[in-house]
Amino acid sequence: MPESFLHLEREEQSQIYRALAPQLARSPVVLEKDVWVCWVLQTLFTMPDRLPMAFKGGTSLSKVFGAIARFSEDVDITLDYRVLDGTFDPFAEGVSRNRLKKFSEDLKSFVRDHAHGVVAPHFKKMLATEFSADAFRLEINDDGEQLRVHYPTVLEKSGDYVGNSVLIEFGGRNITEPNEEHVVRPDIAEHVAELEFPQPTVSVLSPARTFWEKATLMHVECQREEFRTGAERLSRHWYDLAMLADIEHGQAAMVDRALLADVVKHKKVFYNASYANYDACLAGQLKLIPEDTALAALRDDFQRMIGAGMFIGEPPTFDAIVDRLRALETAINGCSNG
Repeated sequence: MPESFLHLEREEQSQIYRALAPQLARSPVVLEKDVWVCWVLQTLFTMPDRLPMAFKGGTSLSKVFGAIARFSEDVDITLDYRVLDGTFDPFAEGVSRNRLKKFSEDLKSFVRDHAHGVVAPHFKKMLATEFSADAFRLEINDDGEQLRVHYPTVLEKSGDYVGNSVLIEFGGRNITEPNEEHVVRPDIAEHVAELEFPQPTVSVLSPARTFWEKATLMHVECQREEFRTGAERLSRHWYDLAMLADIEHGQAAMVDRALLADVVKHKKVFYNASYANYDACLAGQLKLIPEDTALAALRDDFQRMIGAGMFIGEPPTFDAIVDRLRALETAINGCSNG
């Protein structure tokens, strides 16, 4: 049986990362984190008592579908809300605001209990079984929606954009369909065939749904003159959508207006806010380009991503991304009006 890469001596791991970095046009820090992202996914999707879940978001776009040429460092997980109560339809006509509020609070408790009672203990057990657990740290917030796995880096620290931790974000107010099963591998695995790497089989949300989830998220952010506090690192969504728009998955999503309507329906029930204006997404008024102050913040964040070596090869300029999204916004709204 091949030796596990993660059980090699620290210096051996470091040498492999540094040797492969030029060949793969990635920084050693990014290659290291990519391995730990795969370990986190393996730990999640082999968990004995896990609820139905799907892997989604930017990391799925890069690791599974090859839709984007950037390193995505977070693990975004959807738990299906129907597991909590398969008899209640939150979209039924006549459901009161109070009933929806209670259901939403129940879903938050459902996520919190699963994260604190099942997921975190499982990670602690696996870390203790596979490694010297003292070198790791788990950090989970009170609501259970974020679990961060801090791992001991074998590399010298370079910059602060890519930290030595993997963030898992759980959401319980969505569905896990449509989905597909895929194997996820670290980028260095095929170049070090004699060693064993985490290579999990995961359930992945359709990139078409991710297309509309990102578009509607961006639409809501564009309703603000300035981004909310703590909404840093958002430029990745603008980049991702621009890249998705030019591949088969995004083009299929563009013509699937029923899927857009379903995403809007879910967000109006579970993620609504007074400023969100979700109805505009279906009325030819979806907005993808924010006001100047917010756009400048996106530009700055995008430059930080480039500086941190988050892209494979030469990324498009931020202006090119904005131009592509202006055209996409026009096309989406034209379809709605047509």
